[in-house]
Amino acid sequence: MKARMENINSCLQALSLEVVVLEEGDIQALGQMLNTICSLIAECEQLGESTLSVVTAAVKDYLERLILSEAEDPAPLEEGVTCLLAIFQALSRQEEFQQDVSPLLEKLGYKAAGNEARKNRKKKRPAKKGSEPASAKAGLNAEDKQVLQDFIAESLDNLAVVEVRLIELEEDPDDLEVVNDIFRTFHTIKGLARFLNFDKIQEISHCAESLLDKAREREIRVDAAIVDIILESVDALKNMIMEVQANLENESFGEGGMDIAPTIAKIEELLGRSEEVRNKPLGEIMVEKGVLNQDTMGKILEAQKRTPGKKLGEVLIEEGVAGSKDVISALRDQRRFGRRDSGSQVKVETKKLDTLVDMTGELVIAHSMLRRNERVLSSTDQGLNKILNQISQITSTLQKTSMSMRMVPIKNTFQKMFRVVRDLARSSGKEVTLRLQGEETEIDRNMVDELYEPMVHMIRNAIDHGIEMPDEREKKGKAPAGRIDLCAYHRGGNIVIEIKDDGKGLDKAAIYQRAVKRNLIDDREDLSDAEIYNLIFRAGFSTAEKVTDVSGRGVGMDVVTKAVEKLKGRVEILSKPDQGAAFIIRLPLTLAIIEGMLCRVGQERYIIPTLSIIESFLPEKKRYFTIKGKGEMVLFREEAIPLIRLDRIFGVRADSTEPGDGLVVAVEHDGVKRGLLFDEILGKEEVVIKSLGESLKETRGIAGGAIMGDGRVGLILDIPGVIEIARDR
Repeated sequence: MKARMENINSCLQALSLEVVVLEEGDIQALGQMLNTICSLIAECEQLGESTLSVVTAAVKDYLERLILSEAEDPAPLEEGVTCLLAIFQALSRQEEFQQDVSPLLEKLGYKAAGNEARKNRKKKRPAKKGSEPASAKAGLNAEDKQVLQDFIAESLDNLAVVEVRLIELEEDPDDLEVVNDIFRTFHTIKGLARFLNFDKIQEISHCAESLLDKAREREIRVDAAIVDIILESVDALKNMIMEVQANLENESFGEGGMDIAPTIAKIEELLGRSEEVRNKPLGEIMVEKGVLNQDTMGKILEAQKRTPGKKLGEVLIEEGVAGSKDVISALRDQRRFGRRDSGSQVKVETKKLDTLVDMTGELVIAHSMLRRNERVLSSTDQGLNKILNQISQITSTLQKTSMSMRMVPIKNTFQKMFRVVRDLARSSGKEVTLRLQGEETEIDRNMVDELYEPMVHMIRNAIDHGIEMPDEREKKGKAPAGRIDLCAYHRGGNIVIEIKDDGKGLDKAAIYQRAVKRNLIDDREDLSDAEIYNLIFRAGFSTAEKVTDVSGRGVGMDVVTKAVEKLKGRVEILSKPDQGAAFIIRLPLTLAIIEGMLCRVGQERYIIPTLSIIESFLPEKKRYFTIKGKGEMVLFREEAIPLIRLDRIFGVRADSTEPGDGLVVAVEHDGVKRGLLFDEILGKEEVVIKSLGESLKETRGIAGGAIMGDGRVGLILDIPGVIEIARDR
């Protein structure tokens, strides 16, 4: 029963994340959601809870209609997932779910008796006009698959860069260097699509390329309308390429049945706007502008020949026949950008890179074990010591190099937020600017994709809940446009990411009252600011008075903490009324190596991640006491915090029976502080994280293991898990 409830919870959490980040027309994402909901249905059938089973079936039915384009509005799907979360929470508390689900089932259009007819409609549904059946070229060989996989990967990477560069272009429409970069991307995709006979991908790429070519030739000026239609083209290409990927997974070939005619029509309309500015010599442009006549220009050209080191513009100004303003204006009309040489790159499969990093980690461990070998330590052979020192230097350099290969600048992830802010500000009717700092900060490659979703959730909430409407901001003496700052930097061996806004801040009273109303806390509980703020990370929690297209369903912020904790990090919240709120994410530099404090309990050694440590201290007898109903406590910075004995949790034998005989390490998670009792603190170390294997990976309180220099295993503590175990005892 417990295992089934955990499986259902995992499915619901995955479904929550998938529905929050779902984009219109994303068939692959819808397919993934369908897989998740099917797994959920299998678990629910075994559980035998009728309401949960009915709503799950209704959500699956509506999801199938979204995939088949028989439904378009994703809102009922979001409501269905929110309802499933609420039902599961009631089951977890062993309470009866009181809410009437009939209105939701009506929105989802669910009628059990009609399911068979719907399945029949699915079989008979005709293909869209112009679409190629997914099985048209089934039976792809290995070479075909590799070509398609390369096309998908390269095209999606290029389109991600285009989105970022389009935001730069909107800020500086005269930057033809950016126009050239975007133009080349569409040109590349068009060429690949032509080779693979993807007609629609080729057509829309060609149209976007033509529009950008007009901008390169100064025949049209880049404005918001052009940026919008290029973004629309990017979205269309993404959807079709994802359809190619979905078909490839089904051993088929095709680009799907997406209707690209409306996008093509918009581009063709914009292509009609031109100003006929040609790439002419500077002198000819000056004559056409009426700044000079032909005779004067002839004399100036003769003067330039006598001073070959000078440019024509300099000669014009020195001779006094034209002002600097006229020359600059003509140069702008003439300017053409050359092609930039891209740095040479070698593409390496992710698996090969991960294998290199893993093997380097194994080499470091083996080298450490060799250096601590008793025979080596007792050896007086100077030649052996010299060789070992050389190996140490090589191993250290190799480790740093291999780890740096995993590191990428966070710039691309940050710059993707420009579009998120742009779209959300438009839809909410607010004015919001985004400022970036520390884009060059490097982060583990495996963290980049995992961070995107949490950042989107926090920015969504900042815009919807934090930033006020322009008129409201002016009444408060603020600028009409709100501001969001996105910062990244290194501090104390960690990566820190801050998302700050200058809005109204978090309303502590509203959060507290809503938590009491939802029975998450008791109205007599005295909570700190941090504990109140952390309530917004509870599943299904929202203070919004109404649901919007952006937020308010209580789905998302709980996903933030889960995603960050998965990366071995933590989230902090700071807020001031009418000054704004800040979400601070602290992460380790890499997921392969962790920095921690090595401590001993009896014969066992444990590693505490430094991110969780506040400080260590020797507890005086007068600072140790017990409280009825709370157990052992220790006084830390004039605050009584519960004392956790790891020997009792993990069933090991400790040397210290009294707290005064050992050492206490104060740790913190989500504002909750605890003291961990150890026999000895052995020191600070960086260790290579090792999985404990399938049979032990779900062990509560343990995040992994590390092989120490003497060959023994040290267990890495999962502080949230340890706190939870102690609370349950």
